[in-house]
Amino acid sequence: MLARFLLLLFACIVIPAWADQLIIEPDMGRQPVINAINEANHSINLVMYGFTDDQLLNALIRQKLNGKTIKIILERSPYKAEAENSKTIAALNKNAVMWQGQIPPYRLIHQKTLIVDNSKALVMTFNFTHASFKNERNFALLIDDPSKVKEIAAVFSADWNHLSSINHNPDLLFSPDDSRSKLLSLIANAKNTIQIYAQNLNDYKVVGALAKAAKKGVNIQILTSTKMREKQIAYLMRAGVNIHYSKNLMIHAKILLVDHEKALVGSINLTRASLDDNRELSVISRDTEVIRGLEDTFRKDWQNGGTAMNDMLKKLMPDKREINKALHFLQKYVKENL
Repeated sequence: MLARFLLLLFACIVIPAWADQLIIEPDMGRQPVINAINEANHSINLVMYGFTDDQLLNALIRQKLNGKTIKIILERSPYKAEAENSKTIAALNKNAVMWQGQIPPYRLIHQKTLIVDNSKALVMTFNFTHASFKNERNFALLIDDPSKVKEIAAVFSADWNHLSSINHNPDLLFSPDDSRSKLLSLIANAKNTIQIYAQNLNDYKVVGALAKAAKKGVNIQILTSTKMREKQIAYLMRAGVNIHYSKNLMIHAKILLVDHEKALVGSINLTRASLDDNRELSVISRDTEVIRGLEDTFRKDWQNGGTAMNDMLKKLMPDKREINKALHFLQKYVKENL
């Protein structure tokens, strides 16, 4: 009996406790990312869309010069900014850093993930650009759960070698593989609340799922800085969805908070292209500290934002100056012609 007790006690002691760590930008700056790069013992695998930041580039090159194996999958021609990564690509070539600029058959490489020693993964909403650490709201999760990291690393390897892959982890969403079905399931299964940071929201199935959830009584809040189509806004608001536009920071984050229990963090936008065409990755976290940090930040950003209803009313109501100009013109016309 004593031996069994000691065995159980030993098992409890040695079983590792994995915890996700939340990074909030621009509050925390580049240092958490640089720390992750500097902590690598043998390898760094990076997937990135936009890469213009010299400090992060130099940190990676230093690790290459120190003998670490560096592999980078970097979008060669970002949408409407085809030359954005050209300087970084030239530096990678100069320093013999292995990189690729396309993954067939995906339209764009929009994923933002840093894998360190195949033991940790930083899943980000932000690019490696100056703006990400200056005036954009973004987040990242540093995860060390072996089941998640192993799967992320396996998909990276398959993409690097241009091979097909199958995601076996229910808490990882890869576009275009399984992100749409899992995202719609998250929305459909929400019982009380959904809080969303959205850089873009125009996928009609996602919009429909959010409206349906709101009609069932789920309290839905969407925080964005991108002007949505008026028809979409009206449709969502009629269903009971609340929308705020950020005043202080550009919302570049892609976050779903569901029932104070789950957080979806990563590169996936709520758009058809992001769900169906591009290589993307987002991860579901149930870590209570992560959810608390996201909710606290969301609450602050929400309070600093204006409402979509106010914006719509401003468009519908004529400007007072225009009314005065019209009255003045009418009075002048009447005086001169009657």
